[in-house]
Amino acid sequence: MAMLAAKWRVKYKGVFDIKALYEYLYYWSQEDGWFSGKDPDFNEVFHGQHEFPGGAKELWIWWRLDKVPNDSSYFKYELDIDWHAVPPFKDTEIVHQGRKLKVVTCDLEIQVHARVVTDYKGIWGNHWLLKHFETFYWKVLMKQQFEKQKVELYREAYRLQDIIKDYWRLYKGVEEDQAEAGFWPPGSIGE
Repeated sequence: MAMLAAKWRVKYKGVFDIKALYEYLYYWSQEDGWFSGKDPDFNEVFHGQHEFPGGAKELWIWWRLDKVPNDSSYFKYELDIDWHAVPPFKDTEIVHQGRKLKVVTCDLEIQVHARVVTDYKGIWGNHWLLKHFETFYWKVLMKQQFEKQKVELYREAYRLQDIIKDYWRLYKGVEEDQAEAGFWPPGSIGE
């Protein structure tokens, strides 16, 4: 049985290095234990790109990651990360600090669904005797442990959201860059 622990999406419209963001999240997921680091272990189940006449593109990427917390034999975390860049998704070049960089201009949305899976090995559900006691085991004995796992996965999922927003230098809950503007606009009261 899988229970949703967190669901969110973040959008960004502008110019940025999508390859660097991809690599950043790839290495974050490897470091955080979502996969072992060998390419066959990485579960990118779909990577599609459609090119329109005129050079505009549309991009879809689906990651399906999972990990077992604390070598548990009963709980497993699943993390679905879906990327969608809509037209006008175009490659462009900019000059930043005297260097020419290849970046993209796009409207990117990243959606995340985080779930806690119980009895992921099927030990209780497939056993001839234990399957009759699974409901009791779940409702009485494991309910409190499940809530702890759900909160832990919730925190991990929203930590990922913070990492993505920090990459784009966004303030939490704000979808535009305000780092350079400051609190008061130029020419405010008293000037």
